[in-house]
Amino acid sequence: MPLLVYSTKTNDAEERLLRVIELLLPEKKLKFYRSIDDLSARLRQPVFNPRIIILLAASRKELENILSIRELLEDAKIILIVPDTDPATLARGHTLRPRFLSDCNSDFVDVAAVVGQMIKNLEHNSRHD
Repeated sequence: MPLLVYSTKTNDAEERLLRVIELLLPEKKLKFYRSIDDLSARLRQPVFNPRIIILLAASRKELENILSIRELLEDAKIILIVPDTDPATLARGHTLRPRFLSDCNSDFVDVAAVVGQMIKNLEHNSRHD
């Protein structure tokens, strides 16, 4: 099961995120989407049922772009990384109903732990279906 990651450009936050995820989940595949259009196209594919998506919004504009496709994200388990901890930004982020919310200044160890638990739960559930 690939883990989808939306991040428009490589930056310090993305590099920190990848370091901790790859350390804890080296066998998992990451599939990157660098534009909201590419992510939207992938989410619209009828045969694809996304399970876990990490959305890294490095700016408020990127967060608004993500919010513009919220209907495509309804069935996904979302980990959202917002650009700052401003209460208005956090409130906007929570409208996506993410499983976990962090910000770009995080060390992302908590994000990796949440992703690891989510993958474990999905694998456990798929064995019992």
